[in-house]
Amino acid sequence: MNVSCNEESFLRLISLTAQTMRSYADQRLKRYDLTVEQLQVLKHTRAEGGQTQKELCGATGKSAANITRILDRLENKGRIVRKKNPEDRRTSLVFLTGDGFALKEEVTSLFNSLGEGLLSDIDEEKQKIAFEVLGAIKLKIESSTILKGEGEQ
Repeated sequence: MNVSCNEESFLRLISLTAQTMRSYADQRLKRYDLTVEQLQVLKHTRAEGGQTQKELCGATGKSAANITRILDRLENKGRIVRKKNPEDRRTSLVFLTGDGFALKEEVTSLFNSLGEGLLSDIDEEKQKIAFEVLGAIKLKIESSTILKGEGEQ
């Protein structure tokens, strides 16, 4: 693969930015006894109606094994409950507890404010361009045959 210095630097910057954002999020979530993965699951879990683990896998992009592990930890912390699915006895429905819902609201609000602060000095046109470029890169990766396990292109 022939990658120019400029392309390599750009891709490296994306990687470093992602690592920095992850570290920043981990630091902020520590006081809530949450991980980034647990927050993702909380954000996609409803307090009413419930949802299956399979639905949470689809919403978060996590594997069934990862979702099970994350739900076990959230359940031990009293943030979610699993109840038998009345429509399918083979599955459980996942619900937020009152504590889980309050935590989800508080932390989501905190991260929304932090995100706004990070972008506040970047004009809207530059944000739009960055969004489009990162979206195109993500789409290219997702459509790659390598990612689909079909070997190298």
